[in-house]
Amino acid sequence: MLSSRIFSGILFVLAIIGIYIGWGIHSDFNYEPLGPRPFPIATLALIAFCSILLLFFAEDTKVEWGNLALWKKLIILAIALLLYALCFEFLGFIICTACLMFIMALLFNANVLKALIFSIVSSFILYYFFDNLLQITLPFGFIFDYFN
Repeated sequence: MLSSRIFSGILFVLAIIGIYIGWGIHSDFNYEPLGPRPFPIATLALIAFCSILLLFFAEDTKVEWGNLALWKKLIILAIALLLYALCFEFLGFIICTACLMFIMALLFNANVLKALIFSIVSSFILYYFFDNLLQITLPFGFIFDYFN
């Protein structure tokens, strides 16, 4: 019970900080009527509301904090997500997404060959989906500028 209350308190503080930061989002060019601010504000307000509910209405549950193998996987996943965010512009969507999905598949104990095939095929499918169907421009990667 104490663990869930500590988690909900930390989550509430992070949501309030996020709302404060998100309130300062401004765009010089609005391509939609509301602009870029409402979605992060509404999402973080919902997170803050749910953390308050969790804080006051959490049931008595016994929390088990996982073993060392689980914590290793979580740390590897956090590092992979950080590297994904840092390398996204330089390497582009396809390469970064394929690498991230490959690491995630290995963390879920997938076969190396199947994980490689799945990550490459799905990153191309996702790129096609975002670029052609949703008309969302994703970075192709600055690394390819060096080859031209």
